[in-house]
Amino acid sequence: MSLYHYIGSSKELPLGERGRRKSSADKSSGKVTKAIHFRSSHLPEGAVPLEQIVDLSHIQEDEIEVYDSMEDAAGIYIQDLGPWSGEIRGHFINPFVYQIAANWGGFSVHPNLKENFPEQYKAHVKCIRELFDLMKEYGSDHEQFELYTCWDGEEKQRKNEKLHKIIDLKTFQLGDEFELKDKQYIVIKT
Repeated sequence: MSLYHYIGSSKELPLGERGRRKSSADKSSGKVTKAIHFRSSHLPEGAVPLEQIVDLSHIQEDEIEVYDSMEDAAGIYIQDLGPWSGEIRGHFINPFVYQIAANWGGFSVHPNLKENFPEQYKAHVKCIRELFDLMKEYGSDHEQFELYTCWDGEEKQRKNEKLHKIIDLKTFQLGDEFELKDKQYIVIKT
């Protein structure tokens, strides 16, 4: 099962990806990406490089996206809900509802992640910041966005009112811990 995140807005939001920053060494040409390379990645001691296990000779240089770090590859993806939207729309007041996903990161940070997986932590922070930057960019004064998270197949289930939260973007500071939790409904004020 997958944990899905949704955003509600009073106006249309742009669909697609935002936040990625390719390396200057990237030579991808818009073809279908067959591989992604992180220039900053280091293999743990005793690990075997993928190219020693799998023949990658069929992948051309212009089919490989190159990023300087996982943080540079991180971003968010916004997509229309499509025909299955009825159940999830019931959780929102705003007329425009989209599914959002984190690319190469997530919508949660905590000290353990920062300490044990610093590259992933930076990617997660970037995804959260991209989400809030989207709302700052498309929200006008006193506008409200809504966020809701639930597991696939549980869209009909009720929100967990104990997890409801209001965030004022004008004063919000991303601390050591943040997470979009299952059945959590968040109002974001701009």
